[in-house]
Amino acid sequence: MSSPPTGRLARLARLAGVAAATTRDVVTARARQKLTGAVDLDFGGALQPTAERLVEVLGGMKGAATKLGQFMSLVDQEVFPPEARKSLQRLLNQTPQRMDARTARAAVEQELEGPLSRFFAHFEPEPLAAASVGQVHAATTLDGRDVVVKVQFPGVDRAIEADLKNLGALTRAMAFGGGILDQRDYSNEIAATLRRELDYGEEIVQLRAYADALRPWPDLVVPDVVEALSTRRVLTMQRLHRPTMLEFADDPAASPADRLRVGGQLVAATWGPFLRQGLIHADPHPGNYIVLDHGRLGVLDFGATRQLTPAFVRTYWRLLEAAWYDERPAMAPLLEAAGFRIEGDRERAERWLQGLAHIVERPFRSPTYDWAACRIALDVRTHTTGELLAAVACRPPDESLMFYRAAAGAAGDLRLLRANGSFRDVLQQVYATARAHLAAPIAAVLGPKGVRPIPT
Repeated sequence: MSSPPTGRLARLARLAGVAAATTRDVVTARARQKLTGAVDLDFGGALQPTAERLVEVLGGMKGAATKLGQFMSLVDQEVFPPEARKSLQRLLNQTPQRMDARTARAAVEQELEGPLSRFFAHFEPEPLAAASVGQVHAATTLDGRDVVVKVQFPGVDRAIEADLKNLGALTRAMAFGGGILDQRDYSNEIAATLRRELDYGEEIVQLRAYADALRPWPDLVVPDVVEALSTRRVLTMQRLHRPTMLEFADDPAASPADRLRVGGQLVAATWGPFLRQGLIHADPHPGNYIVLDHGRLGVLDFGATRQLTPAFVRTYWRLLEAAWYDERPAMAPLLEAAGFRIEGDRERAERWLQGLAHIVERPFRSPTYDWAACRIALDVRTHTTGELLAAVACRPPDESLMFYRAAAGAAGDLRLLRANGSFRDVLQQVYATARAHLAAPIAAVLGPKGVRPIPT
């Protein structure tokens, strides 16, 4: 593989071109279906080349462009029919362009400052996976440990900086409109997260913090790091053997009970650390989870974790507490306490917020929930489009961006799993466990009375 394109204008042109072509293809296919009335039209076949083009372009660009494609494949699942969606999901852990064996070997040797034979008894030349920032190789250390080595793509740092300059230029242009169009805080949040993902030393710090946050959930596993064989651009850690959650979700032999169990573990891995100590895993795509033996779930890739403020976490504790007691609190004051700004017509904003809460709380306000039939993303989009002025008048804090990325990504994973069962029970168990093991800063903002236990 050659290095990803790093020129700012070249990357912008590629993104603009593939976006325009994708929009054209989707609109054309839907118009043909509507005009002909052919409900049995091969819609999937019509959009298959579109999905393949997205995989090739976004996968080859690496960096922020590949992350965009990964997010699309999880959140915008209604846009593409199943056949085309499967192609797009390749971006989740197997992008089309990879480093060849010689380039990967040279990159590791440069970072570790010596030949591979000095550090590894075996280093597999063919990568196990390749994604947005780097690719992963299986290896064995000299003392016999079974590990994986994540090595960064040459030039991906320059590619990300080019994408961030394009994003910065766009948000500065939007800011001239003032008010609701000024998104500079959010672009700064995105930039900080992407730059942090380039530093594997920082990822080690975040991995250990997340492992600590998951201690009350022993069936969730975080790999050990081999720090002596890790640098800013190479990360060596314990190998957790497959299947990935994506492979598990695609397995026709996976039972409904196992799908529900893995879905519940995903909920715990996503919301447990957040409720317990305000830590969120903001890159929860299914290639970052490994379905292990003995009913355990492995959690990977901590470059995009985010520590949220106790005030933000407190608001979501209060919302969950209200859900268990079947209450509907006023949303605007709760969100303002978390750093949201509610502008314009407050009554209209409150109505929109209540409608939004009614949609997103379905999985844990219902006795059972079938994620295969989930319409949350589509209904949120419709609800927002119908009340756009109210929606844009509710300005979330910049820290919320990674929180909502995590929420949307986890919901997409649950849809892929086709998990079906009582997610109210699942989240109540996470709530109870986190409540019993609160970190001091979260306990402090909840006050001496804390939050109410789950009603019996």
